[in-house]
Order: sequence, then structure tokens, then C-alpha cells
Amino acid sequence: MPGTIVQTEEQASYPHPKHDGFTLRDVVTAALNPALSVHRGQIAPGGQIFPHTHDGQTETFYILSGEAVCTMGAEKTVVGAGSCCVAPSGVTHGLKNNGSKPVELLALFTPPLK
Repeated sequence: MPGTIVQTEEQASYPHPKHDGFTLRDVVTAALNPALSVHRGQIAPGGQIFPHTHDGQTETFYILSGEAVCTMGAEKTVVGAGSCCVAPSGVTHGLKNNGSKPVELLALFTPPLK
């Protein structure tokens, strides 16, 4: 397989069907990398990724900009640009944007989500 360059700004975004005010772009899927998937997301002010778990996947999310309250297990922590959160399979996690600016993030899944 040849190498690939993905221009995320050229990808269409779509609203996540289970969360509030959360849009995504599927940057890398299993078709490009069978080891992981990469998704660029934006949480609108007041929006949230509701606390949830993944069975059989670890989700790693990296905050690019903005500030959110991260639920990780029983803990709640304010995270901002440069924060990296790792939720192993079965661990409850979520993000709530209580600020006035969007939260931009990358979500990586191993193995791939899609």
C-alpha cells in the first residue's frame, strides 16, 4: 500500500449520533491503517461527549484547543490544549464543554473504531 496524505479540512464533518454538539471527521480508518483510527472532533460550547465506554478498544484523545471537563472513571478533571487522556477498554470517559469556545480534539482508537 502506498503512503497517504489526508487533508482534514477537505473532509466532510458529521454530527455524532449519540452525543450533543459533537461533530467529527474520520481522518484515518482501518482501510488506511489497520492498527488504529484517527478522528478529528469539535465539541460546541455547551455540548458534550456523554460518559460512555468502549469494549475492546482504547480511546486516546488529545485536546488541540478549548477547555472541557473530562470524566475518566469516577474522576472529573478540567483539561485544555495539550492534555492527552487515555481511556482503556471498559473505562467510562466523556468530555463536557462548559466554555464559550469550541473544543477541538483528536480521538485515536486502538484497534480502529471504523
